[in-house]
Order: sequence, then structure tokens, then C-alpha cells
Amino acid sequence: MMAKKGPAIWVILIALILSLPVWSAGQRRNQQKEQQPQQPGQGQPGFGPQNKSKDEADAFNALQKEQNPAKKVELAEAFVSKYPDSDFVAYAQTFRVTSYSQLGKHKESAAAAEQAVDATIKFGEKLAAKADADAKLSDKDRENVRKKDKNAVFLDKNSPQFEEFMNQSEQRIVALYKSIIQSYQMLNDAPHMMEASKKALGLKPDDVDLLATISNVMAERPPTNDQQMTEQMKQAEEYANQALTLLPTYLSSPENASMTPAQKADVTSQLHYTLGLIYLRQKRLSSSQTELMTALKSKPNDPITYYRLGIAYVQEMKNDQAMDALGKSVFLKGVSEPNARDLLKQLYVQKNKSEQGLEDYIKSAGSKIGQ
Repeated sequence: MMAKKGPAIWVILIALILSLPVWSAGQRRNQQKEQQPQQPGQGQPGFGPQNKSKDEADAFNALQKEQNPAKKVELAEAFVSKYPDSDFVAYAQTFRVTSYSQLGKHKESAAAAEQAVDATIKFGEKLAAKADADAKLSDKDRENVRKKDKNAVFLDKNSPQFEEFMNQSEQRIVALYKSIIQSYQMLNDAPHMMEASKKALGLKPDDVDLLATISNVMAERPPTNDQQMTEQMKQAEEYANQALTLLPTYLSSPENASMTPAQKADVTSQLHYTLGLIYLRQKRLSSSQTELMTALKSKPNDPITYYRLGIAYVQEMKNDQAMDALGKSVFLKGVSEPNARDLLKQLYVQKNKSEQGLEDYIKSAGSKIGQ
């Protein structure tokens, strides 16, 4: 099925997962005793992942430093197998996610991301349970604990540190769901893409990336049942419009300061293209043409957008405009070229009674792209 790729910003980076600050108390003791290389959260006051032994720390250090993706997968799986209760299991699973992706094993990458999500949730639950237990301790109980362990830390769910840690855990989970979406995009598996998108959207309903992806998937892959398609397009339209409303703030946010003008144009074009396709499915042809033309203003060299625009013109019997759009789509090639060429050929022969001059017409249409 013909479909445009989602925004490139779906790419999950290991730096995004591991650079989020966490807090650790036990790491301080390990660092003082063994001078281990720094781990995520190491040396910071509070709480977070803690090594339980020198062997565990060494194994994770080796995993973290490994550059070969195949070897990294091997080390990550060995770490999870040997230390299944480690606080660093989620990080090890995340290394599997990125390494499998580098190896082109997208199904395995998605499975690893699901496991990383589960491990992140379990670690959060572990901290929450400790905070609940700590809340029940009397001052005397705490004093007794400190006599046994002077570095003991008591967790408070209402503390800024605890809330920040949980917020960052949620960010990791959303990022992992985005990697799952990317993997299923590569596998052309729409049902699993939708499932992952909705889970992530439940955690972060105002995420422009997620809104853009799920609306695009819904638009590109409509149900065959008319009633179901009507309902799906209505929901997709809501998601796309919500993303467009949030887009100016999204593009100007500090988090996206590093986006290039081309990347910003791609996100803008994608959303208008999606909305144009939704309107095309709904037979709102004038609105569809407007949105697709708006998409082309941001990204004038997209063959699929020209192809969809050509269809919108054909359905409204605007054959000259349709031929121009289809000619540009054929000129730009891409996955839409065969379908665009077949439709253009029909319109061209209908008008000119012959195929003669068709290639020159395509070149002429291509020369006007961006004008």
C-alpha cells in the first residue's frame, strides 16, 4: 500500500534515554569503594538505579562501551539473563532496541522496546513501593535504619526529586513507544503501529509527533467498511487538527531548537498532507486540494502529495489541473510513479487522442515544480 513515511523525528537515540538525569544513593557507596566508571544516575543525591555488585557494574560498563551492534545485543542479553533483577535492565533492553534497529531487525527491536517499557514501569513501581514503606516509618524506625546504613535514603512521593524521576521515566516510555512505532513503520505493520501510537498518546496526548503519526496511519489505511471508515476519518481529522494547532509552539520550543528549516518544513508538510488525504477520503475535494497545496508550499518536491492532489482534481473533473499535478508526480518518480503515470496517460489520451508528446508533457510539468 502506498504511504508516506512518518516524521524522521521518530528515531530513538540511546542518548535520549540515558542522558535523562536520575538519582542514586547506592551508587555513591559503589563509587567510593570501587571507583567504578559513572553510570546513569551515579553520584547524584537521592535515588535511582543502583549496582548491587562489582560484577554487575563491570558487566554494564562493558555493555555501555561496546560499539559493535551485534556484540552489543549479545552483551545486553547476557546482562539481562545474569542480572534479571538489576535496576539497569531497562537500560540494557534499550541498548537492544537501538542495536537491533542498526542491524535492520525491526521486529526484534520492537520486542526489545516493549521489554524496556515493562522494565521501566517495574522499576518505577519498585520505587513507589519503597516510598510507601518509608512513609510508614516512625522517626525512631528511621534512626535505627541509619544506624545500620548511614547512607540510607528515604523516599518521599511528594518530593520534587521523586516527581521529576517519575516524569523522566514517562518520557523514556514515550520515547520507547516511538521506537516501536518506527519499527512497525519499517515492517509496514499498521495495526501494531496504531496500538503503540495509542498507548503513547495515552501518556502524552499533546505530543505533535504522535498526533502526526497516528493521524497519518489512520488516513493512509482506511477500513473497507463505510461506517468504520467514516468514524476513523473523523478521529484522524481531530488528531491532525490538534497537531496543527500545537505546531507553532512545538516548532519554537527549546527542545526543537536544533531542527533545521528543512526538518520543520517536513513536519509542516506532513500534517497538511495528512489532512488533505483525510478530506479526500471524505470527498471534501475543495478542502483536500487546499491542504495538499499548502503541504506542497512547505515541501514542493513530494511526488505522493502531487499524486493525491491529482486524484482530488480528477474527482472534481478538473482534468487540466489533474494532469499538471500527475505530471509533476511522475517527473519526481517515487512509489507513486506507476499509479500517477497510468492515470495521467488516461487523461492525456482522452484530451489529445494519442500518447504522442506525453514524455515532453511530463518534463514540462516537472520544470514548473517550485514555481
